[in-house]
Amino acid sequence: MTGPGALQPLGETLNQRQKMLVVSALMVSMFVGAIDQTVVSTAMPRIVAELGGFGLLSWVFTSYMLSSTVVVPLVGKLSDTFGRKWFILGGIAVFQVGSLACGAAPNIESLIAFRALQGIGGGAIMASVFATIGDLFPPAERGKYMGMFTGTFSLASILGPTVGGLITDNIGWRWVFYVNIPIGLVAIPAVWFNLPARRLPGKVKIDWIGAFLLSAASVLFLLALVWAGDKYAWGSREIVGLVAASAALLAAFIFQEIRHESPMVPLHLFRNRVFLLSNLTVFMIGMGMFGSIAYLPTFVQTALGASATASGVVTTPQSLGLLVASVIGGQVISRTGRYRWQTILGSALFFIAMALLTTLDVGMPRWHVSAFMVVLGAGIGLVMPTQSLVIQNAVPYQYLGVSSSAGQFFRQIGGVFGTAIFGTILANSYHASFDDHMPPAAQQAMPAPILAKFDDPMLQLDPRTFAVVRQQVLALPGGETTFNAAAEAQKKAVADAVTHIFTFATVVAGVCLVVTFFIPELPLRRQIGAGGPPGAPPGSSPPPEI
Repeated sequence: MTGPGALQPLGETLNQRQKMLVVSALMVSMFVGAIDQTVVSTAMPRIVAELGGFGLLSWVFTSYMLSSTVVVPLVGKLSDTFGRKWFILGGIAVFQVGSLACGAAPNIESLIAFRALQGIGGGAIMASVFATIGDLFPPAERGKYMGMFTGTFSLASILGPTVGGLITDNIGWRWVFYVNIPIGLVAIPAVWFNLPARRLPGKVKIDWIGAFLLSAASVLFLLALVWAGDKYAWGSREIVGLVAASAALLAAFIFQEIRHESPMVPLHLFRNRVFLLSNLTVFMIGMGMFGSIAYLPTFVQTALGASATASGVVTTPQSLGLLVASVIGGQVISRTGRYRWQTILGSALFFIAMALLTTLDVGMPRWHVSAFMVVLGAGIGLVMPTQSLVIQNAVPYQYLGVSSSAGQFFRQIGGVFGTAIFGTILANSYHASFDDHMPPAAQQAMPAPILAKFDDPMLQLDPRTFAVVRQQVLALPGGETTFNAAAEAQKKAVADAVTHIFTFATVVAGVCLVVTFFIPELPLRRQIGAGGPPGAPPGSSPPPEI
């Protein structure tokens, strides 16, 4: 049971009907943040066409990612102290305000700023929702609910592109953001009336200095990863400076956590083998999946000649595989109480999917790619929700919010890390391969400024720029032959580069598979508030909250 100074777990104060009402409210809340990402991606060509600023396009997503990643560990710790309700409600409210502002954005710069505001709200929602599941159900029952919530996220990913396309084509891209408002208006009263407000008794000291140091270190490190290989070279003074400053802030954060009586992130948790290896697994999955899949649309649209809509259809089966696997996997864990072999199986499917994706080539049938994505989705669906449960089960109940947010934090950091590394692989591999596949006669026939346009592997993802380049080449003597040669060379170069990306991702997946064999299988607790400090047997009482 809970120790002195701690609250009785929420799930022990509610009946089953009340729990289901809270679960429904949480699922609506998660759907608000989850569907936004895929809806917005579909509308981006129209947004850029109206607001301009194609060069800043990536920041529409990056600003959201930065703010949501930074806020996750902070909300995780604070919600352990002050309860989840107000952070979920606050997250939805901030997300709503951000959505309204995004819909009214007069230019791309303001849209980027408002997306950062949205990210704060989205991060608060995600950090609180999974911890609240832990408040409601013991680990032995929690698996099926983790699967349901992961399935909700997957459903949003499936519906998002279609909904976004319909709204953009028939109403306008601004309504892609406004559509969040009615969903939020349902979620706010659902949470308000069904989720009790709770906080620890007495005065609790908050480590605000640690919060600032962690936030600053995270922002600088994420900026280094985003800019490396794109705006600046990896070894440039700017990137090295950002990484060094991040490392210095991280060292100061660790020193602060060691000396503070109520640290933002209790460092002793990392002595827990399950906690450490599970977060490492989540990091590698995020790195391998998000980092590599980010460039799959480039292959589908360039090497296979598919439209943006068609590329979405090709990759959507990943969400279908994830949806089915997460729901089934959650049920299996709840029924058997075992998770080790499910984690290993999921990691093996993750490895197999990455290995299959190394076979991508020009002219490959699109359904092959879709089939590979089903395997990938199934693997992720078996691992990700399982690891969330494993991490929560391995630590005392008083650290539920911290542990839940840690998994999300490392997954998102892994995704950014992978995207940066794989982006560099894409650029370097593409340039060398394009030179190999481009006939010398075609290179000589094309003026250097026009030829330089083909140095961008994502040229065809910007239809307006690509159309201008095409007209410039066709206007040259023998322009049609030259253009066909350049387009074919670009297709082959993109295919080669993406193959290199997935080869590296396969190595990451292989390491991830090996790590899962070393994660101990602890018995899933059948009491919500049970659990001891790292190294203590499951079921012992946690130390009191300071």
